[in-house]
Amino acid sequence: MFNSVALQAVTGLIFIYLLYSLLATVLSEMIASVLRLRARNLITALGRMLKSHNNQFVLGLLNNPEIKVPGETGVMRYPSFIRATNFSRALMKELFGDGPVTGEKISAVLEKETAGYLLGLWKEAQGDVLKFRLLIEDWFNRTMEHASEWYKRKIQLVLLILGFCIAWFFCADTFTMARKLSVDKDAREKMVTLAETYARENPLAGDTALLEVKKTLAADMSGANSVLGLGGWLPDNINVVTDPVTSAKSYSQPLDTACISPSDLKILNGKIAFSFGDKMAYLLKLAWHHFFGFLITAIAISLGAPFWFDLLNKIMKLRSSVKEKPEKKTEI
Repeated sequence: MFNSVALQAVTGLIFIYLLYSLLATVLSEMIASVLRLRARNLITALGRMLKSHNNQFVLGLLNNPEIKVPGETGVMRYPSFIRATNFSRALMKELFGDGPVTGEKISAVLEKETAGYLLGLWKEAQGDVLKFRLLIEDWFNRTMEHASEWYKRKIQLVLLILGFCIAWFFCADTFTMARKLSVDKDAREKMVTLAETYARENPLAGDTALLEVKKTLAADMSGANSVLGLGGWLPDNINVVTDPVTSAKSYSQPLDTACISPSDLKILNGKIAFSFGDKMAYLLKLAWHHFFGFLITAIAISLGAPFWFDLLNKIMKLRSSVKEKPEKKTEI
């Protein structure tokens, strides 16, 4: 049962999803860093938390020495993370300065709903400034939990878009990959072996994982590299070998001939040359012919690498837990 074609194909497909998810995670982190998504998300969360009469109040709070982060050039940049203790100190400073805690100052800066909540915390603290700060920190921590959920949803959307782009670029159609794994025994067994090794060694995820596996597959067996996708961008030239008996053609790089017009498949000196226009046309046709396969791959990638890694580990543990029963010796 556990060595069945179906289970091996599923294991291989899960491993492929894991590899693409790792690549998408690395790319999403780069995008989040460049666009400062975490800092933007934090500012939005603080804006919803501290509704004030002055729209600049949150930005002023971020400029407080307890919170602000100087850049390398001395220019202030907004933080992507704030400790609850730093927040409570900064908020107390911005609201009351060095003076006493008063309801008038809270109402003068914050809107009615937020001011009422903060006054309720002050009442609960019974005039104890330290306890009041602890209540503010608890409020901040609860808000940040919600902010983390907002950020995860945003990143999942980014992963979905990235997943479709990756699937398109690598031509990683789920239906094609599943078909390849179900009919190609060598590719299937190799993917299962790589999945077992990966799960056993549990290496740190990196952006080279996909490329390394692709190289291993290409080096170890003919045609098996196509299991990770045909590749969406054509090279300038592809070598073509024609079988003299069957007249079947094999290409030096796997390609989807359904996305190439017969006029573009002119073989000259054993090669097919592609112009930039041919490459763009091929890329666009791939999206048309494999849209739903790419979409399923993108949805799988958006689930994240931890999901697929946990699932792969469970399958590997299940496989390893099943031992062949030793044959019973029959006494004569």
